[in-house]
Amino acid sequence: MSAEEAMYDVLIVGGGPAGCTAALYAARGGLRTAILSPAELSGMMAKAPIVGNFPAQVEPLPGKEILALIRQQALNAGAEHLIEPALAVDFTDEEKRLVYGGGGVHAALTVIIATGAMAPQEKVAGEDKFQGLGVCYCTACDGPLYAGRDVLVVGGDEQAAEEALALAGIAKSVVLIVPQAELELEAEMQKAVEANDAIRVACGLSILEIIGDQFVQGATFRDRHGAQQHIPADGVFLYLRGTAPATDFLEGALETDDQGFIVTDELCQTSVSGVFAAGDVRKKQVSQMVVAAADGATAALAAERFIRKRITVSRDRGRAKE
Repeated sequence: MSAEEAMYDVLIVGGGPAGCTAALYAARGGLRTAILSPAELSGMMAKAPIVGNFPAQVEPLPGKEILALIRQQALNAGAEHLIEPALAVDFTDEEKRLVYGGGGVHAALTVIIATGAMAPQEKVAGEDKFQGLGVCYCTACDGPLYAGRDVLVVGGDEQAAEEALALAGIAKSVVLIVPQAELELEAEMQKAVEANDAIRVACGLSILEIIGDQFVQGATFRDRHGAQQHIPADGVFLYLRGTAPATDFLEGALETDDQGFIVTDELCQTSVSGVFAAGDVRKKQVSQMVVAAADGATAALAAERFIRKRITVSRDRGRAKE
């Protein structure tokens, strides 16, 4: 190993709920552990202005406050946090290597990729301005804040329809804005949307701008004939761009699906032995903060099993560093 390398048992790339929870479990398992991320708190949780569905919460809190507590738990247990971006990887040897900003290298017996998935960068006008002030991306996270209020759901796929149905049980009214000329869903989903009196479907509208004063007051749209219209609302739930996994730095080192999400087994093991993936970066059905944290715990326990050559994961959760 060259002088510029540092050696860890577990190196975790990503400082969100998956990465910080993985660090907590790995460090409590007695493994030399480090988180590598470009900021102390990162990912969607750090950006969420209000989170009300994370376990042990009594009142809604900014996501970064909850994440800061998980991170501090990991540090208290003995994990390190290296504030550096990941640039490239080399998983060809038994010791895995990761190049970070400045050209230095870290080496580890195991690596956990927990870099998450974010929406592509192209934004709707007003989206950044009102993020957390009426612009939302997750009904499970933010829907309860709009009880008895008017909301827009913008998107024409199954996810948008599912979110509109969920919001219809919370909000006063839901307008499902569909960019396509018609709403075309799987038959049962289509029937459920059309039968719900709380949902109005507006087709052929492209969103131009989210508007408001201190908070969202609605959005402006263009129809298929070029005419503009304003639809008032207290919240705008956007399901237009989907999410893309943050895996560019891997450069094809791991097996992914056709959307770029990392393929893993039940224990978060990737296609490369000793490399795991946790949170929204891996292929799965459910993307929630609590699920990401659970992935982090699973990946860390699996990494500990790999290092110590156990047949099953340890049931001993370890102890915090004194």
